[in-house]
Amino acid sequence: MSTDEAVGTDRPQQRRSVLRVVRDAPRPVWVLVAGVFLNRAGSFFATFLVLFLKQLGFTTQEMPLILLAVGIATPMGSLLGGWASDRLSRKASLVGSTVLASGGLAVIGMSPNRPVALCGVFATALFAQAYLPAASALLVDHTKEEDRVPIFAFFRLALNLGSTLGPLIAATVANDNLKTLFVISSCTYAAFSLLLWLGLPAVPSRARTADARRAAGGGLPPLRLILFYGSIIAITAVYVQYTSTVALAVEEGHSASAYALLLTLNSGLVILFEMPLSGLTRRVPWWIPAAIGTLLMTFGIVLTGVAGPYWLIAVAVGVWTVGEMLFSPVVSSATAALSPPDRVGLYQGYLATVQAVAFGLGPAVGTYLYGIGTGLLWLSCSVVGLLACLGFLGVSRWARSPG
Repeated sequence: MSTDEAVGTDRPQQRRSVLRVVRDAPRPVWVLVAGVFLNRAGSFFATFLVLFLKQLGFTTQEMPLILLAVGIATPMGSLLGGWASDRLSRKASLVGSTVLASGGLAVIGMSPNRPVALCGVFATALFAQAYLPAASALLVDHTKEEDRVPIFAFFRLALNLGSTLGPLIAATVANDNLKTLFVISSCTYAAFSLLLWLGLPAVPSRARTADARRAAGGGLPPLRLILFYGSIIAITAVYVQYTSTVALAVEEGHSASAYALLLTLNSGLVILFEMPLSGLTRRVPWWIPAAIGTLLMTFGIVLTGVAGPYWLIAVAVGVWTVGEMLFSPVVSSATAALSPPDRVGLYQGYLATVQAVAFGLGPAVGTYLYGIGTGLLWLSCSVVGLLACLGFLGVSRWARSPG
């Protein structure tokens, strides 16, 4: 047995290219990626929810309570979807969550009054993202470990392309009655569900097999995973400042359209370069791109907030975009590597949950600190990002140490 075989690594010449990894991906991966693209292209719930609530007559005093309930329901759905993917099957979780989300969106689009509309809003918040843990677990099931990073980059490419196309569709079909958009979203979720039902094999979850049954059970993840998820929620809370405080800082010296152009730059770079970059990040241990990506996202976000000249702001956006491309495809693969075989879906659910929490709380906390003082905000982001980086390094050392 050779040294490479003994340590379980591939020789460089034996490693397939990213293009070949994607081309040779099994049918379930292609079905899922195609469905996610379709789904994201017709998903308007998060984008137009506030405008819809305003159209229904809710005041600015009432909206925060509704949005808080939505923010609680979303991570609950992620946990539920991850649990179902392990206890039932990936297919059952994927199809069930998308059908229920389609129903919630249909209720919104055809609601005769505000109470009915709110029921649809909460149902949609609970189930619209609940398919993501099962989707990640399915990618893990059908992908070799050395190919996971490119496959997750491929999955994110579909998400990003669909999210880019969605606003164009909304601008084309939107009118004064936003209910039309929610009906369209309901139809795309239904089509996504049908594609999953017809295209995915009905394979029982690993948690129901005899080999995994002995490890089944609840309980919190091990301490190293708590540190892992804590680091993820920390860097995500820093990264998500681009939606709130970074926008406020940029618009102090530039127009709203200039800020929108920066977001377009971010999306374009991710779409063009994330998959090719995954060919490099998959060749090294997960903690290296995770740690470097965390530092780049932190530095880039802080620089975007404090930079004055527009060209320097654009450079800063490029920095945190490179960090995003290093970090994002790796984190799901790392979660799978740190998960028990029978709880891959549940641990992907934990991942989706902490990210949802960070996306909900990050802008609120950041805006509060921004109001106290911009220096305090950017110093806090720097410290939190550094702690997240150290957290990933600590998890890595812990995972490799004996016992």
